[in-house]
Amino acid sequence: MSLSFERHADLWGNRVAVVEGNEEFTYADFARRVKSAANELGELGIDSGDRVAVVSRNRVEVLVLLFATWRVGGVFAPVSHRLTPATVSNPMERIDPDIVLFESAQRDLVRQFDAHSFEEFEDGESTEAGESTAVDSPHARLDRTATIEADDTCLLVSSDDGGNVVCLSRQAVEWNCITAVSGFGLGRTDCTIPLLPLSLSDCLFRFVLPLLTVGGCVVLQRAFDPERALSAIEQHGVTCLNGGPTEFQGLADVEGETNRDSLRSLFSLDWLTTRARVPPDVREAFPVPFVRVYGRPETGLNVLRESPETERTAHPFPDFDVRIEDETGELFVRGPTTASRYLGGKRFDDWVPTGDLFRRENRNDEDESAGFVFVGRAGEPFESEGERIHPRAIETVLESHADVRTAGVIEGVAETGGAAPKAVVVGDVSPGELREFAEERLARHEVPRAIEVVASLPRRATGELNRAELRRRFGK
Repeated sequence: MSLSFERHADLWGNRVAVVEGNEEFTYADFARRVKSAANELGELGIDSGDRVAVVSRNRVEVLVLLFATWRVGGVFAPVSHRLTPATVSNPMERIDPDIVLFESAQRDLVRQFDAHSFEEFEDGESTEAGESTAVDSPHARLDRTATIEADDTCLLVSSDDGGNVVCLSRQAVEWNCITAVSGFGLGRTDCTIPLLPLSLSDCLFRFVLPLLTVGGCVVLQRAFDPERALSAIEQHGVTCLNGGPTEFQGLADVEGETNRDSLRSLFSLDWLTTRARVPPDVREAFPVPFVRVYGRPETGLNVLRESPETERTAHPFPDFDVRIEDETGELFVRGPTTASRYLGGKRFDDWVPTGDLFRRENRNDEDESAGFVFVGRAGEPFESEGERIHPRAIETVLESHADVRTAGVIEGVAETGGAAPKAVVVGDVSPGELREFAEERLARHEVPRAIEVVASLPRRATGELNRAELRRRFGK
């Protein structure tokens, strides 16, 4: 496996690497574009260790610039196009890029920076292949014979909360790809379409980069459109798909109506993965079971995955160690997939916390598959009546009601003035009916003291519930 597209072109030159709209780019085509973009970066003075920030939707230029930046020994830093002119300065100030490139649709977002549009960048490609020091200098090639140092940062991505920028070395990027390929059994016949932005490590490391290291195909859609996505999935024979509840809900509800029969017959998938909880009615609409995958930008995205057969246990991916703290139940990861540090911060310890909490599943001698069950994120639990409340456990029960699409549980106020769980739900159900439903299935201290029905719940870009925003809107 390699991150060098020169080698990819030698191996799979005529295979289609990337599709965008009606354009297909073979590995040979893509390698030529990468080489040309690397030349232009070199002409602009980008060299080893320099940072290239890119603000764009899912376009082929993003992937070209990613590999071109690595070709010249630079550091690639994708920045979300979903930010605002006020919030985009937060990651930009941390990254402190040497150059900012953007698609023209994001001009207002980057107006405050000295930035170049993709068109301006491409118009400046006057250097013939082979003349640029960016291509020919010894340090410029990612597949160079020199040993890659563990702290050799090549990728900067934002943490899940957006408060930090995570530093990933070349070794960590390669091993994230290796882990995904081996864990999911990916090969050159596999194809994916990113439903999430390429600026997210969830999108890059789940299937996109792994497939491009083994000769697979990536189909790009600039902005997520459920109907066009379904058409592309069928047309290109997509075999692996990763997304969040919003995207999968959109696919299941094309034209506003859930058409499960047509969705099941439309395409056949090997893998449907998500890091967030997908409502039961949406899960049932797809032809294969969803696989919940655990991991963060700091640890690598493919750390644990639920079993499609049981949906109750999680199994580690290859290539690294995992352990769960006995007292807290928090998951820690150690291995070559982990990030080295936060930008501007100290190096991570040997064991890196994922922030995911688990408890041991009850097991007996006949059940050899039992393991640990996910119960939530660190910082979510709170005390009620002297008992520890895990919001995710309550949400799972509430979402098992036929008329509840999704639920969020936060800390509310009990009649006595203390803390008590409060549920915010989306669905066609009365609070009284849902409370009775919960009383039959939950312990007394877990039953929500208040239930509020709303139109939608706030979510992060990955599709995960934004619990901080949920607390702000519906908390005490």
